[in-house]
Amino acid sequence: MSASTRANVRASANVHAKAQASANEKARANGGIPDDLVLTPIARWPTTLDEASVRAVLDAPIERRVLARDGEDESDVMPRISIVIVTLDGLVFTRLCLESLLAVPTSTILEAIAFEAIVVDNGSTDGTVAYLGELAARDARVRVIYNGRNAGFAAATNQGAATARGAIVVLLNNDTIVTAGWLERIADHLADQRIGLLGAVTNRAGNEAEIAASYRTYGELRGFAQRHCEAHAGERFDIRTVTMFCAAMRREVLETIGPLDERFEIGLFEDDDYAMRARQAGYRVVCAEDLFVHHFGQASIGRLGPTGEYGALFHANRARWEEKWGVAWQPYERREKPAYRDLVGRIRQLVSDAVPAGARIAVISKGDDELLRLDGHQAWHFPEGEDGRYSGHYPADSAACIAELERMRAKGAEYLVIPETSRWWLQHYAQFGEHLHAHYGAIAEEPLPATIVALSGPVASGVTRSGASASGVPGAGVKRRN
Repeated sequence: MSASTRANVRASANVHAKAQASANEKARANGGIPDDLVLTPIARWPTTLDEASVRAVLDAPIERRVLARDGEDESDVMPRISIVIVTLDGLVFTRLCLESLLAVPTSTILEAIAFEAIVVDNGSTDGTVAYLGELAARDARVRVIYNGRNAGFAAATNQGAATARGAIVVLLNNDTIVTAGWLERIADHLADQRIGLLGAVTNRAGNEAEIAASYRTYGELRGFAQRHCEAHAGERFDIRTVTMFCAAMRREVLETIGPLDERFEIGLFEDDDYAMRARQAGYRVVCAEDLFVHHFGQASIGRLGPTGEYGALFHANRARWEEKWGVAWQPYERREKPAYRDLVGRIRQLVSDAVPAGARIAVISKGDDELLRLDGHQAWHFPEGEDGRYSGHYPADSAACIAELERMRAKGAEYLVIPETSRWWLQHYAQFGEHLHAHYGAIAEEPLPATIVALSGPVASGVTRSGASASGVPGAGVKRRN
């Protein structure tokens, strides 16, 4: 293409871009993701949104959410950033992810960071395939690879990355929501050539990238993200693992480190492995404080929980990782949150008041050793691995919960502590809650900071079995220890 032709194309594209930007604002005003859309899940494993939110997302016509872009105005624009997204069902989450990505506000198309979204579908059967086809037809920035089967997260990611054209490659989970300025911040941080792998902070990650996030709706998320990112502009810190809900790298880093290791099959531990490989290659692995991405978590892999497949996969891939690197895998560290620190303190006080000194206690801890530091008591993680540490994952189902509870009772556990942040177990593992209700008695429950269940001997006097409380376990407040 000649210089004069290129100039004409750009001039024409700029005029068209301004018109489309105006239309885009109208489209967002009339049919974008509504600010009052509730993002808080009603259940985990798998993550589930309330029916009103699901219908608000799925019933919205795609033409109201995504502006048509036929690609003619971008035929001469090479993407600076390639975003690789793997899908396997979960259409409601995929729509939120892609429609938030494609609707990031810009004044004109040419003033934005040019990007492409490469979606690799691993055999979805819930309408995702048809949606992706329609989306790609409307927006030329979207390209789709259809596998027709579950090739696994690593293999599908590698497929997408192999076709990426951008100088920066971003691996993004389909259960995420991005907000304005996120690509600019990625590019700014990766300008530092020492950084090999860059991650985002989020509401849910299970490691130091997880921060306290106080929002419930999409509009509140956008406001929170803007305030947080502005308050922490330019900040970043080294992190053990960039979990791949959002992981960015320059193309030369990807070429140096190589593709994701496909020995980890459908998922888990490929991110731990990639971080190790990045450091081994001499790069820093960092998390950007001014890059916030909402992450629902457990939207896809959480579907393996109820079948028992998740636990088996976790143990198998941990063994593969430990064999490859020759070290024992350790649970992630977490950053301290003031509200959570306060909760732990109140739980400790409650246990001190309610449980006899020297008692042995199982704690639904999610691997947090701080919850085991109960003065005058011996405490164990629940569930517990063979090595006595936290098992690293939730039980597959109620039967697994009950089996673990009875194993720990046989080991000597006399009480079970369920922090208020884990009371959802009693609804999610309904038969487990019923088992506790039928055989044991609560000595403390809501609105206290934890439910405490006595596991030894008969049900304590004064504890009725006439019906479960809101927590699923009967009780009469807190009973003081003798």
